Amino acid sequence: SAEKLPLRDGSVDMIFMSMVLHHLHDRPATARECHRILRKEGRLCVRNCTRDIVYPQSRFFPGMRPFVAAELPSSADVVALFAAAGLPSRAHEIVTHAVAASWQEFADKLALRADSFLARLPDSEFAEGLAALNAYANGREPEEITEEIDFFVFERA
Repeated sequence: SAEKLPLRDGSVDMIFMSMVLHHLHDRPATARECHRILRKEGRLCVRNCTRDIVYPQSRFFPGMRPFVAAELPSSADVVALFAAAGLPSRAHEIVTHAVAASWQEFADKLALRADSFLARLPDSEFAEGLAALNAYANGREPEEITEEIDFFVFERA
């Protein structure tokens, strides 16, 4: 569990968390645990989606929007969470990440239903969204599909 790691106080130089923050049950406890195990001037890097971003699949799967709004923190929430645990922000950037080389490739990836928000949609709603995406992709010239991901760096003072 991220809330109780089997590591000594001040024993870690860097923590890297990628796309997990929204899955944690007790984010404040996790933030405090990061502070506990980081050495002085140790860094915490967090790569995670936030609700501030519009995701390309959301126009085809509008049912995911309530999950995003309820479960993803805002970028300000992430900064406040770790600041409250004694880990002030040192940097924050939006990183553009290529997720597919074309809309059809994007549809094929989403068809696997590996996205935790899409996986919770009712089957009929998922099928409807996938059909809409496939129709949109049909015959389109390849164009890179990207997602914007927040990247934060925090430091233990």
